[in-house]
Amino acid sequence: MLRYSRFLVRHHWFVLGFVVLISIILTIIGFAFTQLPDFSDPRSGWGARGKGTIFSQLMVLRHASERFRLAYELPLENYELFGAHNQFTDVIVEDLDEDTYRSDVLAKYDIWRKKNSIKQNDELIDYNNLDENFYDNAIDEDEVPDYDDENGQGSALLYQWHRDRHFDVNNLITKYVDDKMINITVLEFVKNLPQFNRKNYKSARLPFDLFRPYAYLLEEKYRGRAGRDGMIEFYIERTQSTEDLLSIKHLQSICQWEKKFKHLLSLNSTASLSLATFVALYSAKNDCQLITNNDVARFRSILHTCLPYYINGYMDIPLSDIFLNRVILEHQPGYFTHQEQVKAVYTALRHTCFYKNITRFIFDHFVDKQFIVDLQQMKSQAKVSLSTIYISNYRSHKYNRTRDQIMCERRRPHSRKYCEERGCMKDYRNKLLLQSCANQAPPKGNCFKYCQCKFQCANATEQIVTMSPIYKGQELVALFEKYFAGKRQLPTYRDRFIKLIALNFANVRERAAMARISEDMLLVLIATTLIIGITVLYLRSVSIALIIIVGAALSIGVSFFIYRVIYRIPIFPFMNLMSAFILIGIGCDDIFVFFDTWDQEKAEWLRKYQDRQQQDVNIPLNEITNEETQVKKKRKFKLPSNEFQSRHRLPLFNDPEEMQRLLSSEEALTEIMAKTLKHAASSMFVTSFTTSAAFFTNMLTNISFVQVFGVFTGTCILLYFLITVTAISAFAVIYEKYIQNIVSRLLSIRFTSVVDTSSDDSTGKLCRRLATICRDIRLYTFGHLMPFIIINLRYLLVLLFLPMGILGLVGVFHYPKLQVPSTQKVAFFLKDNPMETYEFIMKTKFNGYSKEEKRLFAYPAVSFIFGIRDIDDGYIFDMNDRGHLHLMPLYLERQMTLDFFKQFITDLGARPDLFGSNYDLDKDFEAFYQLTSENILIAKIADDRARQNLYNTSHLSMIKHLSQLNTSLIENLVSDTVRTIGYRIETDESDHEDYIDSKSGKINKTLNRISLKQLNNRLNPIINYSNYRKLFNKTLEKYYKDQLERSYDKNEIRRFLNGTIRDTLTGEYHRAALRTAMQCLTGAAGANNIPPDFCERQLNKQRSVNWAVLPDKASSVDGSVRPFAVIITIRGALNRTDYDSYNSYYFNIKNFFDPYIKQNAPQHLQHAWFSSPGFAFYGVQRELLVGSYSSLIASLGIALLVLFLTSGNLFIAVYALITITFAIAVSVAIFAALKWELGIIEAIIVIMSVGLSVDFVVHFGVGYIHTDSTDIERKRKNIKDRYLASLSTSSDNSEVQTVSRISSYRLLYREHQIERETRVTESIARVGSAVFMAAFTTFAAGFSMTLSALTSFRQMGQFLMTIMFMSWVFAMFFFLPLCAIIGPVGKCGSIPFQRIGQFCKQRLFCCRRRQDQTNQQDINE
Repeated sequence: MLRYSRFLVRHHWFVLGFVVLISIILTIIGFAFTQLPDFSDPRSGWGARGKGTIFSQLMVLRHASERFRLAYELPLENYELFGAHNQFTDVIVEDLDEDTYRSDVLAKYDIWRKKNSIKQNDELIDYNNLDENFYDNAIDEDEVPDYDDENGQGSALLYQWHRDRHFDVNNLITKYVDDKMINITVLEFVKNLPQFNRKNYKSARLPFDLFRPYAYLLEEKYRGRAGRDGMIEFYIERTQSTEDLLSIKHLQSICQWEKKFKHLLSLNSTASLSLATFVALYSAKNDCQLITNNDVARFRSILHTCLPYYINGYMDIPLSDIFLNRVILEHQPGYFTHQEQVKAVYTALRHTCFYKNITRFIFDHFVDKQFIVDLQQMKSQAKVSLSTIYISNYRSHKYNRTRDQIMCERRRPHSRKYCEERGCMKDYRNKLLLQSCANQAPPKGNCFKYCQCKFQCANATEQIVTMSPIYKGQELVALFEKYFAGKRQLPTYRDRFIKLIALNFANVRERAAMARISEDMLLVLIATTLIIGITVLYLRSVSIALIIIVGAALSIGVSFFIYRVIYRIPIFPFMNLMSAFILIGIGCDDIFVFFDTWDQEKAEWLRKYQDRQQQDVNIPLNEITNEETQVKKKRKFKLPSNEFQSRHRLPLFNDPEEMQRLLSSEEALTEIMAKTLKHAASSMFVTSFTTSAAFFTNMLTNISFVQVFGVFTGTCILLYFLITVTAISAFAVIYEKYIQNIVSRLLSIRFTSVVDTSSDDSTGKLCRRLATICRDIRLYTFGHLMPFIIINLRYLLVLLFLPMGILGLVGVFHYPKLQVPSTQKVAFFLKDNPMETYEFIMKTKFNGYSKEEKRLFAYPAVSFIFGIRDIDDGYIFDMNDRGHLHLMPLYLERQMTLDFFKQFITDLGARPDLFGSNYDLDKDFEAFYQLTSENILIAKIADDRARQNLYNTSHLSMIKHLSQLNTSLIENLVSDTVRTIGYRIETDESDHEDYIDSKSGKINKTLNRISLKQLNNRLNPIINYSNYRKLFNKTLEKYYKDQLERSYDKNEIRRFLNGTIRDTLTGEYHRAALRTAMQCLTGAAGANNIPPDFCERQLNKQRSVNWAVLPDKASSVDGSVRPFAVIITIRGALNRTDYDSYNSYYFNIKNFFDPYIKQNAPQHLQHAWFSSPGFAFYGVQRELLVGSYSSLIASLGIALLVLFLTSGNLFIAVYALITITFAIAVSVAIFAALKWELGIIEAIIVIMSVGLSVDFVVHFGVGYIHTDSTDIERKRKNIKDRYLASLSTSSDNSEVQTVSRISSYRLLYREHQIERETRVTESIARVGSAVFMAAFTTFAAGFSMTLSALTSFRQMGQFLMTIMFMSWVFAMFFFLPLCAIIGPVGKCGSIPFQRIGQFCKQRLFCCRRRQDQTNQQDINE
């Protein structure tokens, strides 16, 4: 320490310049050559990524999906779970059919009107009188349908019952009822369809022509995701609680405000919707100002009619044409099943309640939940209290774009080839010709022209509609700030009927919050100003106050360099900015302790210097000037002093220059610096290390957002400590040698009593007077008043704060305790912000948002993964780093593997407490399992054998073989061959060379007759069939192969099909099926001559994805495709979304799945695991709960260890730990009582509480242990002298002996007690003022954060203020009184570091000596 101090004193300018220069260079590199912080996505890093976490499992699933998609050039899916949603992008509108809004088209298919009815009014059909004609003859044959089927036949599908495309009655569907998601079967869904009240219903078709301009608002796929990225929403409320928004006056007011808001935002030309607009549209009116009371009554009647279907979930499926056409229920003659009832009700209400889901849209977003509840009870008395005005933020424009021709170009030549060879005539015979190309087909045309027409690539360009956002992120934020952000602005948007209470500006709440960060960071200036002011008042130096800020800035800059370059962390959350406030507050702690110790050691050096001078020569150093004597006489009270203050009170010099010269000497500064670092550096290191360690324990949470904040802030604190003991220590030397002389009169008011200035001006006197008063108050408070209160009231204080700490622990762990977040929504602004009101209040008032929330978490789809280990080895802080997929052997071709999967799927269905129906999953797996059934494998073996025989047999041998089997086979052979070309032999103009006579260019009409005669000649069955050689040989091979397959013994093949051969064939079949499937999926099916219609059937087939086999990239050697993973997905049975339910459900699945796999799965499938996207939020909740308390316990453990090693006393460490625990518990309990939830911000706060609260206890504990032993001995000697004096006054010797025996214990107790009091008094006098100011500065930094408009900043500020207050109060009024009562005395509880060091040195010396002796012996030998 002495060498380093001498180096600092001698080279102070070099040390300061070097540290500052290096810090500036590293800061510039960090900001100039690395990625700057990007706050556009405030949720970046919110995933709980780490070993065994749910989020990491989902990352593995995402990686597997990307591996599969990239292997086959398929577009990647968007995962909102792993990053920000891409807002304000163009929406491509390709399939918006405007004819679906034409009333004249829709009128042709109104089933509620009886056909050929004389009545003009709509007449409902009673479903009890229905028959089959109701469905099959519902549409006149001469009518032009508004929908065409996939084959282009023009048959109307709108009401036909297609039994080939259906939902099975056992399929599960999900509907939303009574604020819950319910899974039911299709059968139960159809059976429970409510019937409407015909008396209260007026049949009417909505005027869909008027709805066409609102198509992009009505159809959900164009509105964007939940939150309406393209929508500006205004939420309005009635001004009087007894009024109804669904009344004519309120609707007219809504209509006016709708137009005002559009004009205010310059969106007059865009579409908008409101309750008033819907009332007008439902009455076929274009302007909401034209509505009447009759229109309102009609609208209410329609809502009442449709309500039963809404509240029972029949609008959520949605109940639509396609759904009804796919539902199959058995129909028996004379009995009309629920299918007929559904169709009758649906067709009657189709254009009113179900079509386009317009009415459902109203129920979801334009009337509140309470209105829906009341409407069920009373139709006319139900009142709407809340509603919405939607204004579109999109403009539409048409343009031509180039088509994506990749798929077309891949398939075109192969598809045409197949069409010409096999498909053209088949389509012609079956009447399946494409209508648009029918004129090119036979008999008018030929197959070449037809196939060219059918499979030609489309035009290079196509016309589409693009929806482009009018206002984007920053523009919307600016509009919001201009018109709606101020507290006084929102109340201006109201009138006598309605008022604006909330709004959603196209979901820019998070962007607006991030925009406020730059403004709120100006609060750092407020914090800086407060810190400078406090430092100037305490240390009376502006330069020292400025060096605090400079040190904080340098440490943040260097930390950013380390964060980006060394740690390589790509994300920089906005929470990291809070480290500036924390660092400024905490930095003052080190500076105050350092300069307090510096002043004390400086005074001690001057006192020792004075003592030495007085021993040598009687120098009048203690002479007091007349002015100082007068000042002392004017004091109204005498300052009491203790041993510490008396020893460290500076002597007064008549000559300030002499004093400055003495202190500026190298010897003096070296000794002062050495002792300052010895006493202050240890405390500073302990506080810095424990605080940074508490922040680094954030790494235990597995949540990247929390982890990186802890890493960055912990690094800042450690760097600040290093800067303090280097640059700021060098600055202390510079300040003492130069600054105090040069600028003391200009910038500093640091006047100490050691300087006797001769200035007589009033300003100087006032400054000296104020400085003296402040110093005296500080000395009196922490030298006399606080020790007096703590020592005399120690029992009362302990009894007061001990129950308080216990109650805090009860509040943290029992009640009310911090609950995990109940929603994934995060508050960014204060509660009175209109966008926060929308997010946290309005979304709970409307069913649309409640349903969206429920759909995210109710009935989670649980996936069981085989073939991949759940190891996420990507960089935890980089969401784009996927790491590597750890693949395991799957052996899907083995029969034992397939049997296990079959049994596992069956067992899943046997657990209704955990999972829903396994019907879909079982059907999917059965389809896959049947690919390699025994019959199929036998057929494959027979086919392979027949192919091998066919390859080795000549065509002549084939003919002989067929002739020997049956003569009729030859006749059929020729007949089939000629039939292929002879169905219209007179008009066939096909240009196929196999069909044309090469000489005449015409069809040889005698070919059939000649062929039969020559081929039936058994002796010499030779014919010249060159004209149709290819076709004949192909037909011959087919006949021959069929006969061979029939001749094989299936029982022999079954015996041949043992385990190994079966597995091999199964693998080959699987790979072939996967290759074909992927060729269909990627559009390359024609390369292997796969029929296009086969691919179309496979891709359009209605099926689930419960059984998924992920194929790897096709082999470059043989083109084979092998599966690398199997994912089995089944819908979970959990219908509740709270944390406890999810936690119980998750572990129930785990307790079922893990033992099941261990006991039943083959060895190569033992690695299986499960996960679900629905578990993502639960995973964050669990990591917050477990990680926060784990980090808190780890922080307390580190603090205990550091305290124990630093103080060297076990009792002080334990008392300090109890004090810290109580302070944290009370602080957290306060916020738990205020209904704080344990979210991301709260978790950071709880974890860092140890680091923030440990500083004060450390300083007091170190001060208690390091009390000067001479003061303790002097006090103990005084007590002993009093005791002996009392004994000497006793007259009777026997009495003296008795009193001696009785009082010896009392004397020991008094000696121990006076030692405790002395230690407590000196600890407060030494660091009490510095600790108080450190707490006050951090409190002030927290106060500056409470002025922020962001919730996170304000919460952090509130917590800083609370934890600083509680930590200081408990340290001062609980820890010190506890030490005054049962604090250690002497060496009790202390670690004998000196003995341990001597023992280690002796052992080391012995080892070296023994080694030297051994070496010497070796040399001698």
